[in-house]
Amino acid sequence: MIETLFRQYYKRMFLTAKTLLCNPEEARDVVSDVFAELLESNRQLDIERVESYLLVSVRNKCLNMVKHRMIEERAQKFIPHETIDEDYKELPLDDILHYIRHNLTPQTREVILRRYGEDKHYNEIADELGISRIAVYKHIAKGLTKLKKHFVWKS
Repeated sequence: MIETLFRQYYKRMFLTAKTLLCNPEEARDVVSDVFAELLESNRQLDIERVESYLLVSVRNKCLNMVKHRMIEERAQKFIPHETIDEDYKELPLDDILHYIRHNLTPQTREVILRRYGEDKHYNEIADELGISRIAVYKHIAKGLTKLKKHFVWKS
């Protein structure tokens, strides 16, 4: 059944995703994710509504990606490199790690360490910790804000 749905609706789903994301590779990933989730869930679909279900699923995933991009862009702005004082560019890693371990909440600490210490992607962190990607973004934003205030704006 999935194979039939794939053949029948892939092109339309892909075009929808490509239109929303303006990126063919991300569009392919979104469509693949929708079918992968459908396979994993063993969900029974109403034949009369299957096209709507698939297209809405694609649309929702695309909108989530766009929202995540916006959050990520905002998070990147938390530490503009040109505002970093010269005295703080060469901070010892031990000082930063000490601050992270003792001044961030356990969840924020874990997210920051996995993202920057283990170089994991947001999706990986979310899956490993059982939280949403949005929660990962929020923890990173909160952690970076505290680090920036402590190390960069310190006077």
